[in-house]
Amino acid sequence: MSDTKQRYTDGVAARKIEALEDEELNRLIAAGKRRAEKYKHLWESVDINEVVEKWAPDADPVFENGKISFYNADKTFAVVADAGGGYLRIQDLSKTDAYVDLSGNDVAVYYDENGKKWTRSNSEINRLTHYRIKYRHEM
Repeated sequence: MSDTKQRYTDGVAARKIEALEDEELNRLIAAGKRRAEKYKHLWESVDINEVVEKWAPDADPVFENGKISFYNADKTFAVVADAGGGYLRIQDLSKTDAYVDLSGNDVAVYYDENGKKWTRSNSEINRLTHYRIKYRHEM
């Protein structure tokens, strides 16, 4: 049985072949690649096997546009990997468009040392919820 990293890698290869004849899919994959090229230096690197095991154990990949998603059994969380960009996010499906950090924390708001509530910018939220998928040799 292959591990999640292999299933992700195989899925990316298959999506890229499909994109040769699907203009929209090709556009989505290219957009993911551009996002990664611009921002990946800001993102923590993770082992996709470990992330999927924690958030969606035994999940099979689901191909959705330019993404490869791994849903947990009760569909409350999904590990959403970008086929073009080589990164992933963890989506809390109980909320609309909510992405969390590796510990499951909603990072949109935080409290300072005095207890004052602050809202993070979209760029800071993205930095805290995007994770570069490690290459096999880094795992």
